[in-house]
Amino acid sequence: MRRNDVRTTVRLRIKTEVLTSRKRKRMEQISGRDTRIIKEYLRIIYHNEDKLSLVNEKRRVDKGMLDHLTLSTFKKTMSPQRPTVRHDFKKRFSRCSQNEFQECKEKAATIYHCQQTTMKHPAQKYSQNKIPRTQHAHNNRFILSCCPNNTIARWWVGVRDSFDSQKNNRRYHQKLWLPLSCSPYHEKKLNSGKIKSLELLYFSKKKEWWIHFTLTHNPKLYTSSGPPAVLGIDLGINKRAVSALLTPKGIINRHEIRFWSDKTRNKIIRKNENKIANLQNKLVNPNTTQYQRKDLQKQLINLRKKVKEIQVLTDHTYVNMLVKYILSLGKRYDLFVVVGLPLHIRKSHFRGNQKPNSRKTIHQWNFRRVIQLLKYKLSFQGWEDHKVMAIGESWTSSKCSSCGSYNSIRPRQSTFMCKNCGYEINADLNGAKNIAKRLISYVLQPKYNTIKDLLTDKYFPLSCFRVFPVLGQWLKTMQKFPHKSGAGVSI
Repeated sequence: MRRNDVRTTVRLRIKTEVLTSRKRKRMEQISGRDTRIIKEYLRIIYHNEDKLSLVNEKRRVDKGMLDHLTLSTFKKTMSPQRPTVRHDFKKRFSRCSQNEFQECKEKAATIYHCQQTTMKHPAQKYSQNKIPRTQHAHNNRFILSCCPNNTIARWWVGVRDSFDSQKNNRRYHQKLWLPLSCSPYHEKKLNSGKIKSLELLYFSKKKEWWIHFTLTHNPKLYTSSGPPAVLGIDLGINKRAVSALLTPKGIINRHEIRFWSDKTRNKIIRKNENKIANLQNKLVNPNTTQYQRKDLQKQLINLRKKVKEIQVLTDHTYVNMLVKYILSLGKRYDLFVVVGLPLHIRKSHFRGNQKPNSRKTIHQWNFRRVIQLLKYKLSFQGWEDHKVMAIGESWTSSKCSSCGSYNSIRPRQSTFMCKNCGYEINADLNGAKNIAKRLISYVLQPKYNTIKDLLTDKYFPLSCFRVFPVLGQWLKTMQKFPHKSGAGVSI
């Protein structure tokens, strides 16, 4: 994978209603065998952590030593032969090919590494019904073909089926052809990049088989010959976001200010939350019977799923609008996008602070998902990581964006007023300006040689922002500020 490549995942359902009983059974056999092999690999890794010579910092598994414990060899190669091993997988799983063993081993190693980095107790066993192995595209491991004249399905995938061929000592393995339910949207996604791997998954709740394709896309790098500019974005709850553009002109044009809101989304979510509250009150009621409680619990689960789906869908549509606006600005400016990340906002809204309504809305606020979607969608358009940054937004709502004073009041939630200079502006717009000016101050008044992206924890050198000296006038403070309506808003 190249440095500028972007990974995407395309999820397609397998048309199991068309498959024969033999093919369904073979899919279950393949996924069940892979799950058993991966769990055995994990068990061996846990019991032989000292022998596998794990690196202390990254805790990576030595795959060569793992082969010495599990796979026997009889061919004459540069490495010594292993006629006997401690855990002979070739005897235990005789209908599995060598490449499938390697893929299961890589999957087990990645699972172990994820457990080491995320879990507090990494020795916990990986408990899941079926664990898919990642099947790579090279050497015809699988084949994806389009059959436009086929009445059953337009797209088919041929997955390696080594059960019978390995049993009869055949060199070339058979293919298990599976029909896919593919829409024009998925066809466009499949043709947009290069397919690298797939995973065969089974969802027990829906009783459906799915295939997840991993694609790599190499977009053209975003380059612009225009003047540098910084777009500051302040995220919110009622107003989804407010953006302000700082350019070398020293003023903010009114047509370059955007307020992003979604009132219909908030109404739908509030209706569903009221329904959830009513169902919870009925559950607590001692007069409800056991059968009624089961029905109420099912309704609660469905409503919570519905609310989550609405939140994810509206986040995607709102981020798509943001990306469209940013791409239009990128044609005129050498644009840098900076988003304020409210890091410790949930800690300030603790249980018992006498604000239950605001605490509930803030704990349901998915600001990280919005920033991740924005970074991902812009990287898919060729934007580099340092062009889209997430920095801390602490004190940006109480600081005056004109004089830099903290002596301010908020007569209303949407209004900011500075007592020092009398500057009055929308509170969210004031925060967006301060977020953009904070990135400029990090570059022009540096305390360190790098700038940290708080979302990805990456450090970028100041040389990535060498065009910022033109924007230095945004850091100057003035004594008098015009308050008349005009083409622009003063800094």
